[in-house]
Amino acid sequence: MKKHLVAVVCLLALVSVLAVAQDGYQPARVVAFEKVASSPQHPENADKYKMSMQIGDTFYKCEARGPVSVFNDWTTGKEYPARLDEKAKTMQVQGPGGEVTLTITGKKR
Repeated sequence: MKKHLVAVVCLLALVSVLAVAQDGYQPARVVAFEKVASSPQHPENADKYKMSMQIGDTFYKCEARGPVSVFNDWTTGKEYPARLDEKAKTMQVQGPGGEVTLTITGKKR
């Protein structure tokens, strides 16, 4: 009975991974994350964030803007499904606060 349960759980995990992969999403790990400090001289930075994301063996330096509620649970080491568009230099990430568009500012293998 336990073997059947383990087999079913493994099968469901495999199906969910394949479903995410078919949509063009792949796991992206947060390598670094920081909120850009705002100041009276630069109030436009009040909702700006910088992060480094890793997909496979490639690291992407990214920037994004949004309310604190969107990035509240983003921490180093967490993985989120992401869809990469290298032509547009963007990455769509499905985070806990909803889908976020990151602008890619650099790339390193």
